[in-house]
Amino acid sequence: TGAAGAGAPRRIEFLAQTDISFGWPGLHGHLVDQAGNALSTTTFTFNWLSSPGTMLFLTGVVVTAVYARCSSGGRYPYSFRTGLATLGATVANLAVTVGTIATIMALAYVMNFSGQTQAIGAFMALAGTAFAALSAFLGWIGTAVTGSATSSAALFGNLQATAAAGAGIDPHLLLAANQLGGGLGKIVSPQNLAIAATAVRAPGSEPELLRRGAAYSLGLLALLTLVVVLAASGVLSFIPA
Repeated sequence: TGAAGAGAPRRIEFLAQTDISFGWPGLHGHLVDQAGNALSTTTFTFNWLSSPGTMLFLTGVVVTAVYARCSSGGRYPYSFRTGLATLGATVANLAVTVGTIATIMALAYVMNFSGQTQAIGAFMALAGTAFAALSAFLGWIGTAVTGSATSSAALFGNLQATAAAGAGIDPHLLLAANQLGGGLGKIVSPQNLAIAATAVRAPGSEPELLRRGAAYSLGLLALLTLVVVLAASGVLSFIPA
C-alpha cells in the first residue's frame, strides 16, 4: 500500500506536465488588485489529460469496448456504436445544464474580478452573526437555480468568506454551510429533476419529483440553518464559530 501511495503523486505529476497554461487574452496583465499588482488568476490552465473528467471519459470508452465485446451472449445486445450514441444523446440532453453552469461560472469571475462579491459580502457582514442564518440559504438557492453546487460555490464562496470576516465568524463555517446548503438545493433543482426523470425514463414526472422532494429539502435546510446559527453564536462549542 505504501509503495502504491508513493507512486500516485508521481503519476499525477507526470500527467500535470501535459497541462497547457496561458494568460487569458484581453485580461491577463490588465486586471490588478487594490495594491496595483497584476492578478495571477487570469492565467488559464487547460489540463486536458490530468483532469479527472478525462480519466472518466477514457474509462467509459474502455468499459464500452469491453461490454461491446462481451455482451452477455447476445441476450442484451450492445455495441460500441450504441455506447457512443448514448454518450451523444446524454451530452445533448445536458446541453442546457452545461450552458447554465458555464454562464454562472463566467458571472462569478466577473463579480470576483470587479470587486462586486467583496462589496456585497462587506454589506452583508453588517448583519453580524445574524448573517449565519442566511449562509446555508444562499448555497441552497444558488444550486436550486443553477443545478450545480460548484456554480453556487463559485458565485457565493468569496461573498461568504468576506461576510464571515466582517461579522467575526469563522469563514470555514459559512463556506461549509454554503456547500451543504448547495447539496440540499440539488433536491429541488429543475436541472437535476430533469436528469432524474430522464434516467428512469419517466419524462414529465418532474412536478411529482419536486413535490415529493421539496419537503425533505426545506426541512433539512431549516435544520442546517439552526446548526449554523448555534455554531456561530458559540452555543455549539465543538463547532468553530
